Amino acid sequence: MDGIHSRRLGQPDGQAAVLAHCFLGYSGTWARMIDRLADPLDALALDMPGHGRSAMPVDPGDFHALVAAAITAHVTRPSLLIGHSFGAASMLRHALHHPDTAQGMVLIEPVFFAAAENTDLDAYVRGRQPLQDAFDAGDWPAAVRLFLSQNVGSPDYDTLADHARALMEAQIKLVAAGEAGLIQDSGGLLAPGMMERFEAPVLLIVGSETTQIFHATVQGLQRRLPRAEIAVVDGAGHMVPISHAAQTAAVIDEWRARTR
Repeated sequence: MDGIHSRRLGQPDGQAAVLAHCFLGYSGTWARMIDRLADPLDALALDMPGHGRSAMPVDPGDFHALVAAAITAHVTRPSLLIGHSFGAASMLRHALHHPDTAQGMVLIEPVFFAAAENTDLDAYVRGRQPLQDAFDAGDWPAAVRLFLSQNVGSPDYDTLADHARALMEAQIKLVAAGEAGLIQDSGGLLAPGMMERFEAPVLLIVGSETTQIFHATVQGLQRRLPRAEIAVVDGAGHMVPISHAAQTAAVIDEWRARTR
């Protein structure tokens, strides 16, 4: 896919891996976690469309589908697939449609909320209404402030530099374009048998202090993915691979030692 920037992290003799970051992040945010792995990875880290050095899409359409397609275009060999937040949800969409590319999958705080139980999803949608109101009004500073406040461990908008705020205000428009995939399941990931026949091992990581919708989401995924297990990083919020890089790396190392 044209316009997608990537960088290499880790060591060239490590297991092949592809990484997808969170909304409002970029590929370099993985560096601290990757450097702390005892068992190294040869990792290709992507900048999602409109993030880092990747081009902003003219029309994001179904942004979940767009990012999953960008991942598919860059997975050129069987790899360990690792994603955080929106990157995790997009990695899941890629992997379920291309299971032969996945040696394993690590999904950190995935935002594929369609997998949550109905009561948790309904509560999330109701709580998200102020953010939707900001989208509808075109109030991008308010939208960024609300988005960050809903994800425990995210930075405080009002403490960010002007250039960082301006970038996030441009990127936040992509969040609304992700709803078709994350809530309405445009990728058909919940179709009967789609997850149940996925054979590779899956590690689902959440922070102990994250919001309830993420706990409900990984529990829903664990029920459907045959070889999935959940790990909770104590004291962490939504930004666990960044705020708790060493602890996240240790959890991944232990899981890889058991499942490779």
